[in-house]
Amino acid sequence: MAVQERLLTVVIEATEPLDRESTTYRRLMAARLRWESEFTVHVIDEPLTTALITELCATVDSKYIVFVRQTHQISATYLPTLLKFLSTRTVYLAEPYKYTGAIPKQIASTSIDRNYHYLRDTDVYGVAFNVGRLGDVLDAISDVDRTGVYLAYRLYWSINSVTPLEEGYSVSSDTSSAIGISPQTGVSRLVPLIPTGSSPMRLHLLRHLVLFLRGLRETERTDVTLDHLRGLASTFDLTKNLDLAEHMHAFECAWIRWLESPDTKEHLFKQLSNQDAYLVFDDASDAEHADVVLHRVELGDENLTIAKSYLPRKLRPELDSPDHYDFYRRPITTDSVILFFDRPMQADDNAEHLYAHFTAEHPEYTGAYFALNPKSPDWERLSARGFKLVPIFTPEFYELFLRSDLVVSSQIFNLRHQGKTLANSRFVYLQHGVQLNDMSNWVASKFFDVFVATGKVEADYLKTVAPVETLNSGLPRLQTLSRDSEGSRDLLFMPTWRFNLHQASPEHFRSSQYFQAVNAVLTDRALLNYLERTDRTLHVKLHPNIEKRAAQFSFSRRVVRSELSYREAISAAEFVFTDYSSAVLDAAFVGTPIAYYQWDAADFFHEQPYESRLDYRSEGLGPVFTGHAELIEHITTERYAEPDPEFARRSERFFEGVDTERINDTIIERMLSL
Repeated sequence: MAVQERLLTVVIEATEPLDRESTTYRRLMAARLRWESEFTVHVIDEPLTTALITELCATVDSKYIVFVRQTHQISATYLPTLLKFLSTRTVYLAEPYKYTGAIPKQIASTSIDRNYHYLRDTDVYGVAFNVGRLGDVLDAISDVDRTGVYLAYRLYWSINSVTPLEEGYSVSSDTSSAIGISPQTGVSRLVPLIPTGSSPMRLHLLRHLVLFLRGLRETERTDVTLDHLRGLASTFDLTKNLDLAEHMHAFECAWIRWLESPDTKEHLFKQLSNQDAYLVFDDASDAEHADVVLHRVELGDENLTIAKSYLPRKLRPELDSPDHYDFYRRPITTDSVILFFDRPMQADDNAEHLYAHFTAEHPEYTGAYFALNPKSPDWERLSARGFKLVPIFTPEFYELFLRSDLVVSSQIFNLRHQGKTLANSRFVYLQHGVQLNDMSNWVASKFFDVFVATGKVEADYLKTVAPVETLNSGLPRLQTLSRDSEGSRDLLFMPTWRFNLHQASPEHFRSSQYFQAVNAVLTDRALLNYLERTDRTLHVKLHPNIEKRAAQFSFSRRVVRSELSYREAISAAEFVFTDYSSAVLDAAFVGTPIAYYQWDAADFFHEQPYESRLDYRSEGLGPVFTGHAELIEHITTERYAEPDPEFARRSERFFEGVDTERINDTIIERMLSL
């Protein structure tokens, strides 16, 4: 008797040990109560590729196949709904509502509009494919990367529209928006150039090209040809929908415009006070007369140079159009609206400290506002200090933004209101931390008139992509820092986060190398004895992403979870150590000894969006430890308290050019001159 074909194969991609207690896995298994005979689960322990999908299509014994990554999220009835739908009809494709963030509680309220189609994830995950039809497509398009298989499948079978099932699937992260996608070596095209009149498909294709170009800025090498990219832009008329991508990926949008119109090499990127910044695309060996070369990209056998040029304002095309208002036309005066903000829910960062100094020293500027969420614990504190507060991201806030002549912030948000953006108005970026990682591609893609640097080392790095905008003044909060005058004997540990643990179950988190390394420090018997003997306390300042897991760590009378602000915790510490956080540099700035405990140095940057640009061992401002025992010995023998001329020399070089007493004044002079 022939074995009955199963309805569905669920392929779980688990490149780390399968977390059988995760919400996603348990929800998949829950469907067995009714549907066990209709589906099977297949776990793979390697990244999903086009070749592996092809192999699976040839071997699975089911009518449909769905791919799920174990770190993704699914709604409670995702799989039962999918199975019920597939059991009553024959379809080529079935998909839920797809998201890059949290799944809404009311999925039915999701608007199926241009924004949804553009912003949703378009990889293969979460979508049920007809196995036979998917195999047919893969026979025809084996040169397409996995990230383009879903789009290629729909183009090949002319599936112009899909009505989503009222279930949610989320990739749980929009990391790809920041770092892009990078096809495997040998992939020569992103999708087949099969014309479609479907607006949703064109929006999906735009998103795919944008993320490909973002990833290409990191790798600067691809087997995809320039002709294919030009064909993609023109075949699907992608420039018509660039308004959806512009606010997040303006650099890539300029690239797409050039792909469609290669004769126009210079594209206005950021308006500035005295001149404007243009991106220059040249498929020759170099960009003539460019001020900064940003990328030299290999596309198959062809080369592309992308550069940045600062050109006179009179060349700005928008000035000739009555549809565009010149926000630089209004000078900054004492009547100007100037808008400051840090994080929406948290102040006590560079914008707060600069605002306090600015309003105290320049009371004649009566239109200075500080934006914050009224539910923030800092709202009442700042109100009591006399800050002129405005609720952030409200109609009142956006009205002030429209009227403002200057925005000053430690965060970059994609502000847009009635034609005004940070691309066509004044913005001073104070930044939050020091850029120890190589984020030059991120910096080159953002809009700012001034980028505040912390010392010569960072300024030299920033000037490679923003020579006009970089200001080596130091961060405003550094001017408020000082070591505790009463000689605190507390220690401070500030571990940062790991991206691969965002969706881990409590059990999986506790078994991670991250948790075990951090908790081993907190519970080390020699360290606890030392703290008791010397009447010291170890304060642990958790990263915001760890706060919800704080209860899993083993705190004690001598090892406590810090509730202080970063500034307060650093000022009160005798010694500060971290794994990779740049926050410890604030301590080094005021002469507090620091150290790095990097137990996973061999793998850390493989899982992060950016690579380190500094060698911690040769350029760090404190010693680097990779072993638990050597860190504990460093602390318990109090070697951290011994002066080290090498680290003092490195610190002096790192912060070179910063006048501690004039940090705020230097920034204010520059911002008022814009």
